[in-house]
Amino acid sequence: MIIDDFLWRAGLGASVLAAACGPIGCFILWRRMAYVGESVAHMGLLGAALGLLMGVNALLGTAALAVIAALVMARAADRTIPAGTFVGIVGHIGLALGFVVLSLMETVRTDLLGYLFGDVLALTDRDLIAIAAVGIVVLGVTAVIWKPLLRAAAGGPIAAAEGGSSPLAQTGFLILTAVLVAFGLKVVGALLIVALLIIPPAAARPLAKTPEAMAIRAAILGAAAAPLGLAASLGSDAPAGPCIVLAAGALFALTSIAAAISSSALAKKAR
Repeated sequence: MIIDDFLWRAGLGASVLAAACGPIGCFILWRRMAYVGESVAHMGLLGAALGLLMGVNALLGTAALAVIAALVMARAADRTIPAGTFVGIVGHIGLALGFVVLSLMETVRTDLLGYLFGDVLALTDRDLIAIAAVGIVVLGVTAVIWKPLLRAAAGGPIAAAEGGSSPLAQTGFLILTAVLVAFGLKVVGALLIVALLIIPPAAARPLAKTPEAMAIRAAILGAAAAPLGLAASLGSDAPAGPCIVLAAGALFALTSIAAAISSSALAKKAR
């Protein structure tokens, strides 16, 4: 019964988180912003380290610093330094500081390593409730700011014709990314959370003809990767977090192969 309980929590928590990552990940993919997610994850790791150092909830520290980093990155376009360079500077400073703080805390090093590689099997009922609440909020806010984000992703004349992008929506998008990254550190870790943001949308792209369809399919594929990865982890005695990412990668390979076969069949039929 104990084993069933922790597996149930792990599967449900990872599925909800991955499903929430799907729509946000679509915008990261469309706008080629994977580096932003990685940088926010690095800053989230620093937040976890500072939270443990100060004796507060590490998840709160992770979320707080990840959101602050996202807000700082939202101002990147206003600087003379190119936005991508500025984002990289912020992220790597956060990563370096995180490891420095880690070196000062011998007694909590193991706990912090969990934020590097994830510990989905250690999710508690409280973690599950928090992830579910965050997932609902993220999906709800994404639906509200969907149109301005889509205009920004389109860019160029299309965005201009539709009224341009909304700075508030862009800031909201980065905050949502930061919150997902903060909670994702607990599940798959700072080194792998970006994979949940980009692999399911990439797997969904060949299956969808509209942005909305791609977002829905990305959420479904992300949610499916969690139980598949956990099953692979149990069968091979491998770490659960990396197995979830590998399951998402396998789904990406399957949809890519299916799309290639379909395109080849259509081309032959056209001839």
